[in-house]
Amino acid sequence: MRLVNLSIRNFRGIQELNWDIKGNMVCLIGPGDSTKSTILLALEYLFSLTWNLAITDVDFHGMNINKPIEITAVITEFPQPRTSEKSLLSEDKFGLYLGFWDSKNKRLFEIQDNKDFQKALQIRLKIDRDLEPEWQVVSLQNNGKEPQTLSVSDRRQLGVASIGNYGDADLAWGRNSALSRLTQREDLTQIPTLLANAERELLQALKDVDFSALTQAVENTKTIAESLGVESQSELRPGMNPMKFSLKQGAISLFDGDLPLLLRGAGSRRLMTMAVHKASVPDGAVILVDEIENSLEPYRIRHLIRQLRPKSSDKHQVIFTTHSPTAVVECDANELYTVHARNGIVSISCVGADFQDVVRSVPEAFLSKKVIICEGKTEAGFLIGLDEHYWKVKHKESTSPFKFQTMAEAGAAPIESPKSGGSNSPKYAVALAQLGYLVAYLGDSDRDLTPSMNDMKAEGVKEVFLWEGKLEIERRLCLDLPWEGLKQLITLAAELQGSEESVWDTIFKILETSGYRFEKVRDIDSLREQVEEPNLRECIGKAADSKSWFKRMDKGKALGELVAKYLDQMQNTSAAKTLCELEKWCYGG
Repeated sequence: MRLVNLSIRNFRGIQELNWDIKGNMVCLIGPGDSTKSTILLALEYLFSLTWNLAITDVDFHGMNINKPIEITAVITEFPQPRTSEKSLLSEDKFGLYLGFWDSKNKRLFEIQDNKDFQKALQIRLKIDRDLEPEWQVVSLQNNGKEPQTLSVSDRRQLGVASIGNYGDADLAWGRNSALSRLTQREDLTQIPTLLANAERELLQALKDVDFSALTQAVENTKTIAESLGVESQSELRPGMNPMKFSLKQGAISLFDGDLPLLLRGAGSRRLMTMAVHKASVPDGAVILVDEIENSLEPYRIRHLIRQLRPKSSDKHQVIFTTHSPTAVVECDANELYTVHARNGIVSISCVGADFQDVVRSVPEAFLSKKVIICEGKTEAGFLIGLDEHYWKVKHKESTSPFKFQTMAEAGAAPIESPKSGGSNSPKYAVALAQLGYLVAYLGDSDRDLTPSMNDMKAEGVKEVFLWEGKLEIERRLCLDLPWEGLKQLITLAAELQGSEESVWDTIFKILETSGYRFEKVRDIDSLREQVEEPNLRECIGKAADSKSWFKRMDKGKALGELVAKYLDQMQNTSAAKTLCELEKWCYGG
C-alpha cells in the first residue's frame, strides 16, 4: 500500500493540513512542536486495529468540539489479501468507490483513461463531539454514494505498522500485537488452551511447595476461627490462589535464550520491535516510525535507515520523524520533508536535490525554529559563548523583556558556514529561508556578499547582521572592547595559541607592515604611547584575523565568554548595538 495524499482537520495542533506525498521514503523534519509526531499519530489512528481510541476534548484543535476531527488519506498499490480475505477492491466491497491515481502528474481521476493509472481509495476517520470514531471509505466517484464503513478486518488488510517509543507489548503474543499479527490465525487460536493448561500445571506443581514457615500463622487463625464458631470443611493450609495467579494474553513473550527479550537494552528492544512489525505486515505495507533515533547509537541509526529504505523492487513505504542530525545526513535530500506550523496551518515541503549540499553540511539547521547562519566558526562559537555567559545571566533577571533565558529555549541555533572562508554562507541562508525557516545571517562586512544583503532579504532571509565599518569580527571587537578587555583578549589568544611569543610577533609584524615605528615591548600600554590607540587596536584585530586566533568553534566560545565580561561597558559601541539587535531577533516572538 502507498499513501499519496493526507488531509488532517482540527486534530490537536493541526487546524488544516493537505499533503501530497511523493516518495516511498519520507523523513519529516523541522523544529519542535511543528506537529511532526501529530501527523504520525493521525495516521496511526486512521489505520488503527481497534474501535476505541483514547480521544478527549483536548484532541480537538483549540478544544473546539463543534468542528469534527477528520483524517483522510488517498491510498494506492493495495497489498494482496490472504486467501481467507475478500479483496477491498471487489465490487461487493469498495470497488464502486474507486478513483484512479496518475502517479506521473500527481492527479486523481474518476475514469481510468490510462492503463498506468493506479486504482485508489479514499479512507476517512471522523470524530464528532460524541468522541465516537467512525472509519469510512469515501467515494472518489461523482456517483452520490454514501460513505461506507471500513471495518477492523478491512483496515488490517491495508497493512500499516506504527512503531512508537513504547513497543514492548509487540514482543509478546497479546491482543493486536505485532507478534500476534505475524502468527497464523489457526495457530493463534491455540494460545488460550496453552495458557490454561500451563496455568493448571503450574498450580499443581506449587502444591508441593514448602509453606512450613506459615504453619504457625495458620494454626493461630484456626484456633481463633473455631472460637468464633467457624469450622473448616477440610484441613486449613497455605496455598496459591488461582484467582490471584493467572496467565493472561501476553504472558507468552519472545525470549533470547533463557531470558525474556524485554530485559535487553532499550535500543535492542526497539530494533527487535521494528523487525517484528516489518515481518508482520503484508508486502507493500506502510511503516510509521516516530523519532527513529530513540535509544539508538549513530551507527545503528544509519544502519536502520538503510535497511528500511525501499529498494526498487520493494513495494512498502516508510514515513518517520527525527530530531537527529545523523538521521538527516543519512537521508537523501529528496527523502527529507520540512514541516512548519503557523497558527494551526501546517505545510510540508520536500527539501529536494538542489539542497543536498546544505543537508550534508548543516543538518542541525533543519531541526531549529530559528537559524542564525554564521559566516564562520568564530561567529558561531562566539554566539554560543555569549549566550551562555551573558544573555542567559541577563535574562534570569525579573526586568528582562524576554521570556526565554537561552537561545536553545527560544528555538534559535547558530550554525557555522560549512565551508572554510564562509563565502557560501549567504547562499545557505537563502536556501533555508526558501524552505520556510526563520533565518538570520551574521557575518563580516569586509567583502561583498553573494547574494547581497538586499537580495538575501528579498529571498526571505529575515535579518542580515554585519559588523559595521567593512570589518571582520576580530577587528570590530578590538576597536570596541574597553582597554582592559583588549588586554585580556591578547592574554586569551596567547593561551589558545599556546605561545605568547607568536601572538606578540604577529602584532609586531602587522604594526611594521603598517608603517609604524615602535619599540618591541610585550605591553600594549607601552605600545599605546608610541602608536595612536585606534591604529593600535586595528592592528591587533588584523593580527587576530590573519593568524586565526579564534577561528575555531571552541576558541570562538572562549572569545564570547571574554566579551560577556565587558559587554555592559560597551553599550554605546557598534559591536554592542549589532549584538543587541541580534538578541532581539533571537529571543523575540
